[in-house]
Amino acid sequence: MHGSLPYPHDDLLLDFRNLKHTFAMHHPPNNLTSSVSVIVDLPYERFDLAGWLPNFTNEEYLACTPGTRAHRQMFVYRGDDGKNVYRNDETCGGIFMTQLYREAIMERDHVLLVSPRTKGRFLERVPMSFQITWDMRVEPFGEQQSLFTCGIGSRLNLLYRMASLFICLQFWADAHCEEETPHFAESAARWATRNESDRPPSFVSPTRG
Repeated sequence: MHGSLPYPHDDLLLDFRNLKHTFAMHHPPNNLTSSVSVIVDLPYERFDLAGWLPNFTNEEYLACTPGTRAHRQMFVYRGDDGKNVYRNDETCGGIFMTQLYREAIMERDHVLLVSPRTKGRFLERVPMSFQITWDMRVEPFGEQQSLFTCGIGSRLNLLYRMASLFICLQFWADAHCEEETPHFAESAARWATRNESDRPPSFVSPTRG
């Protein structure tokens, strides 16, 4: 399998064909979560998150953390099963992470990606491995606006959970979501209106939802 992947990863041998079902059945709840919502000046029915995400470029991904530069790289490729794999490299709370996300839910108003064995390095030295989910959804917010929510979650074992409390990882996860979510929402709105010539300078209101 390694021969066709740009980044060798034994965990991709997992069976993802029924991931939406098996994720709920076999993965315990996350014990570290964070989510942020923003108001977007675009009607709910205009969004297509399932169409936007596979077309989300590395340049856009890097631009979503302009202050911290936490995002290092992102690209999408096909796994041996013919389905998309989303590789994200980023940092959060002193942990450098490589996520290989698979699609659990891909709908117009909801996408859920799962990286069952995220590889991390604390202070870029100590190796770690844990599950991460990336959840984005859009809901109606009046007739002309939408509420875009981005959430991340992780299932940490007892040792990692204790370490996360020591380094205040919840704080860093919240700050990470606060920074990237408005930019994800903006990108999704711009993709939805990519064929329109009279787009506004920005779709995301400064007020947090």
